[in-house]
Amino acid sequence: MSNILVFDASSSWCSVALSINGTIYSAAQLQPRKHAQLIMPMIDDLCQQAGIKPKQLDGIAFGKGPGSFTGLRIAISVAQGLSLATDAKLYGISSLEALAWQAMKVKNTEHVVAIMNAHMGEVFYSAYQKTEQGLVAIVEDGLAKPEQVDLSALAGKELADVSWLGAGDGFQFKDEMPQVLSLIDIIDEEISSMAESMMDIALSAWQQDLFTVAELQQPVYLRETVAWKKLSEQPSLLKK
Repeated sequence: MSNILVFDASSSWCSVALSINGTIYSAAQLQPRKHAQLIMPMIDDLCQQAGIKPKQLDGIAFGKGPGSFTGLRIAISVAQGLSLATDAKLYGISSLEALAWQAMKVKNTEHVVAIMNAHMGEVFYSAYQKTEQGLVAIVEDGLAKPEQVDLSALAGKELADVSWLGAGDGFQFKDEMPQVLSLIDIIDEEISSMAESMMDIALSAWQQDLFTVAELQQPVYLRETVAWKKLSEQPSLLKK
């Protein structure tokens, strides 16, 4: 079996998971604005627990966004740096998909509206349905002011009787989203994406040969004003 590393720095949580021959090692810390200091020591610690060296990694998956600008820059820099150092292939996971999957596992449901606080008076949002083939985006990842979140796709005939769970810290603005609340049955603002549950998505992607070389991976910001530097232009977070 393959050795797969997963980490996420797109939210206030910094989380890491490692799959070695089917055994999962994981760690998570709620430390806003400390991801740069935490992520490499957390990865090193899990590798030590598992008894492997980073060069033995086959694949690396990471939360590609949308999410915290700084967190996403850290994640892509670490992912690409590790890939170059270990020859491991990369796979970026939507932070909203990861949030939806975490909610599905925690709440034992198959339909989730994921909404994250994007700051600047906006939210990131999407809606996912669990199927036999995996997660399917009913509403693609988007960015909008709370009152402009568009979930009209959920009102179709096929989904009219579906019970939707609302997950994520973006629901702190629920009073500004009556159009969303009319479609939601239950809300949990405390759920956040975690690397341990993201491992399910990563392993499925690995089996489908979806991992790529480092240069093909980029963060997803959704805000057009944010520019991403090429790998050769990035400062290294791997130096100690």
